[in-house]
Amino acid sequence: GFVDLAKIPNILKRHCGALIPLVKPKSYCVRVCGQEDTVYAGNEDELEAWKDFYLPERMEMKVIGAIDDFPCEAFGLQLVLLLCEDGNIYAYEDEVLHLVARSLKELFSSGMTFPGIETFQLGECFEYTEEEYNKIMKSSEVKEVKEEHRKFRESLDLELLQALTDFKEQMKAELTTASDIQTEEEKIRPKEALMCWDVVHQNPMPVVPWKQQGVVPYQHWSPLHYTNTSSSKCNCSVGVQGCEN
Repeated sequence: GFVDLAKIPNILKRHCGALIPLVKPKSYCVRVCGQEDTVYAGNEDELEAWKDFYLPERMEMKVIGAIDDFPCEAFGLQLVLLLCEDGNIYAYEDEVLHLVARSLKELFSSGMTFPGIETFQLGECFEYTEEEYNKIMKSSEVKEVKEEHRKFRESLDLELLQALTDFKEQMKAELTTASDIQTEEEKIRPKEALMCWDVVHQNPMPVVPWKQQGVVPYQHWSPLHYTNTSSSKCNCSVGVQGCEN
């Protein structure tokens, strides 16, 4: 049935900013707010367009909330929720109104249907021939609404671009400051001590051939079996085959 939209501003004032989880789609919430807390803040022409240029007949409606970061074609990925005087709940996606619930109770008990149960394109509410429809879409009134919408979106784009530029400059300044601090630390940091093998000169170990040592390698595998050709006598205390001691 019809709802009293005059009560909506006070309700929004009391609960503004509250997040109400949706049954579906899961992991999304309705953020309770008026139009001033959406991407269409200050754009009264857009609200009038929602009333006049989408539904079969003009309907009064109020913004009651938004769903942020929602994967869709809405500007800023923000679905704006509208409560219509007949009790229906609509979600606005770029130039499309989606009927997402038949009432507030259905919205919060059963969830949001998106894409909508029904969808309404900008201007299709007028029952005209294609030629008449095209003529209306080219009318000064519709052109004015579209131009205002375009300018509004451009202004938001510029604001976003400026915010990104400011953020980039801030990060650059912070990185420069961090680099300067690191440089100062390097100035006062003692030089690392060299490892001992970096300062002690080491001569390579000489390689002496077997024959220069006076020892002939054993001819076959036999533990403790070798031939000593040295002129010096062996002083070993055990009997070894080939020892001349």
